[in-house]
Amino acid sequence: MDSVYINWHRLSVSKAIFIYLSTIWEIQNLTKINRMGKIKNLLNQVAIITNKNQEILNATGGRFNIFKVIGVTTAETRLHSAFLSELFNVKGSHGLKDKPLKAFIRICLDLEFDFETVSATTEVECFIGNRTEITGGRIDILIKDAKNRAIIIENKIYAGDQENQMLRYDEHSKSYTESRLIYLSLDGLMPSEYSTGGKEITYITLSYKFDIINWLTECKQQAVDFPLVREAISHYINLLKQLTNTSYMNEMNNEIISLVMQSPENMQNAFELEKVLTDVRVQIQWKFWIKLKESLKKMGIAVIGEADSKTVKLNNVEGYYKKSRIKDDYFGLWSEIYSKNGITIHWGCEVHEDIYFGFTIEKEGKGGISNLEDVKAYRKIVKDCNEGYIDDSPFWLGWMYSTPKLDFRNFNTQAIFSLADNAILEKVTNQIAEQAVSDIKFVLDQINKI
Repeated sequence: MDSVYINWHRLSVSKAIFIYLSTIWEIQNLTKINRMGKIKNLLNQVAIITNKNQEILNATGGRFNIFKVIGVTTAETRLHSAFLSELFNVKGSHGLKDKPLKAFIRICLDLEFDFETVSATTEVECFIGNRTEITGGRIDILIKDAKNRAIIIENKIYAGDQENQMLRYDEHSKSYTESRLIYLSLDGLMPSEYSTGGKEITYITLSYKFDIINWLTECKQQAVDFPLVREAISHYINLLKQLTNTSYMNEMNNEIISLVMQSPENMQNAFELEKVLTDVRVQIQWKFWIKLKESLKKMGIAVIGEADSKTVKLNNVEGYYKKSRIKDDYFGLWSEIYSKNGITIHWGCEVHEDIYFGFTIEKEGKGGISNLEDVKAYRKIVKDCNEGYIDDSPFWLGWMYSTPKLDFRNFNTQAIFSLADNAILEKVTNQIAEQAVSDIKFVLDQINKI
């Protein structure tokens, strides 16, 4: 009888524990469902604000940006260094004389730096000697005055650090009576040890996001009587706000801030969303590469295996968004289409800021030779294949952006957001694969005639 009671008691306790755990699980599940419902509601409210402001942009032409139109948004030398240098130039075409340079020193540097702006000269890509371990190279922007004082600017948009780069520029700075060495990046990052050589050097970090935009805002005020200069600065400020993910729609920003701050729940839910946004970027880009690989395989294009260092892997995509400094953010999918007499040609699709694809050539295993005279015939074949192929790089016979243009770096275009729709993702990757097949066939047919 005692054993029956004990077994019954054990069964009752087990049942009670089961009911208790089930109740806890159900409460947690309901809480999770409730939280998800509130997050969805928050997203819906943000969508209403966003759509309203998108309509304002459409009605006012607020999307137009001349630098974006001509495709130089991240060209460090051709746009960013050139634009800044022109404003620094006291004899520049802006007509503002030394006002912008004076404002830069006051806003971004320090008042103790006694720099003579009226005698300043500015140079872009200034050659300071052949590169050695601790000397030489090309300084992005060098500003000097008549009293041997200098401002040395290393300008970083997305390019990785070079070996001992800041160390070399620090060494060059010692040739001046007084100088300021600046490391300028989108978000004010510090240079890597790869750049400083692991040495203690003195430098100033500046960001486009805050320092340069604040300075340009004052330059815009200085140019109030120079309408063309004022509008050019306005376009450049808007571009920087796009590159640094700083909304130039202040009204929309303020509306969303007010929505988030309406209640503790809204604020908690907004921060829950913020935690996963980087992972969302990673997953969308990774899905793109997986789907593109499938599309290429379906079209009969064999992709080089994962053992190749340039073949995209999940950790590449994670590093693209999560590392503070990216030493090598060029990766993608590659297919060897031709190999004969020491010449190897690949078709490849790669990402830097946007997705682009095209053809590369190697001779006896050496790349970066596409601008040499003895491979000129191959570059002409690629250009004959499609006039859209750009031939401005020694590493590519020809390359072009995808259609639509996919800006995975800034991750702020409708074309990117649309990739969340599997049908659109498949359509985009199929288009790239179909063009690859057509262009590879043309290139091989013409090569065989050489």
